[in-house]
Amino acid sequence: MSDYDSKNWGRLIKFHRQQQGLKQDDVSMGVCTPSYLSRIENGVVIAEQTVYEMLLARLGIDLAQEKDNLEMKRSFFETIYAKLLSNESLMENEISQLKSFQKEIFQQEIDLLAGLVYSRYLFSIDCLNESRKLLLKIEPFVTWHQDRITQLYIATSTNLHLSFLEFQQIILREKDQHVSNYMNTANRFEQANYYYHLAFAHHRNYSFQQALDYMNSASLAFSHQYKPLFQLKLYSMKGVILNDLHRFQEALVEFEAGQDLLRNVESIQTPRQWSSLYNNIAYCYECQGSFRKAMSYYEQANRFEEDLHTVINWMRASYQERDEEMLKMLLRAYPKDRFNVTHHHYQLLLLKCASEGDFELTKLKDIEELVFPYFQQQEYYSLTLYYAPLWASFYEKLHAYKQATTCFKYALNASEKVRQRMSS
Repeated sequence: MSDYDSKNWGRLIKFHRQQQGLKQDDVSMGVCTPSYLSRIENGVVIAEQTVYEMLLARLGIDLAQEKDNLEMKRSFFETIYAKLLSNESLMENEISQLKSFQKEIFQQEIDLLAGLVYSRYLFSIDCLNESRKLLLKIEPFVTWHQDRITQLYIATSTNLHLSFLEFQQIILREKDQHVSNYMNTANRFEQANYYYHLAFAHHRNYSFQQALDYMNSASLAFSHQYKPLFQLKLYSMKGVILNDLHRFQEALVEFEAGQDLLRNVESIQTPRQWSSLYNNIAYCYECQGSFRKAMSYYEQANRFEEDLHTVINWMRASYQERDEEMLKMLLRAYPKDRFNVTHHHYQLLLLKCASEGDFELTKLKDIEELVFPYFQQQEYYSLTLYYAPLWASFYEKLHAYKQATTCFKYALNASEKVRQRMSS
């Protein structure tokens, strides 16, 4: 019996003693002193197994049967968690059973395990606020050792931070607490997932070299495992990071590997996966100035699954290619009311004004004051670096050099922020 299990038995004894309205003297009589029982219940001392057996027997609990029951529950929770981690759907009976194990009071490690797996399930069905609420209840019980509770807490909380776009929290926690060390005893797939999420957070934070380092760690931990969907995520994410490091040919090698995988593994051939991959390839060509190729891949991406983010990218590439006919067609096909993401609305506004050539000073200034402070606040540095110099050029055509300078300052500030994060 491990020390951790023994402490759990101590808590179990205390819980059932209190539930039955018994005093420590009543339970300890003939087994140990009341003070020794108090220390057992509070995990201060680890007793002999026979002591736990006698104390639990006095409460009507068979230790051997309790162990078997505990092992059965652990096996169930680990099976469910493995399915969730691999994006497999749960059966109705599995969901019902998972719900039945939920408790308001966490008496044992198994109660925490049940709560963490259920929190991960809530995350999988996009009940993010409910998942976070449950996780906050569990957080005070996390001991921060290389144990299963700590590992599942790290993994689930990291997922939630990503969903709430809290990239700095992930990065700072790893920097200050070296959280990855707690994952060293987890299985390699779980380690790979955590490194992947670290890479994702660093990429969104514009710290691209750190992102690449964590992607390499994820690939190393994941090697020799057959999980095609996660392998596709690794190829795609590494390609995106290399692209932002301007290592375009290396990025295209990763994207080509992703295409090969998709062509040969039927189980992952979904419109969403094809669309995402083609969108990434298109953006890689756009960053190289190959706008015609970018347009072609954006179009292919949109054929697989209509994605308004891809549509905006397609519009931007069409404008850069000076394909006025295509841009006008897209603007007609996708009016403003089709979009519900703020930065999509703003890019649509910028591109529509740019395509019309309607460079009236007041209108340009109204759009500038609406869009660029928002891009800056939301840290959309790549958008600022493209659109701010473009807007400055429109001002220069009107000889409004003061306004042009303001736009160049937006771009300079964004460039400096990216430089700082890339060198940190």
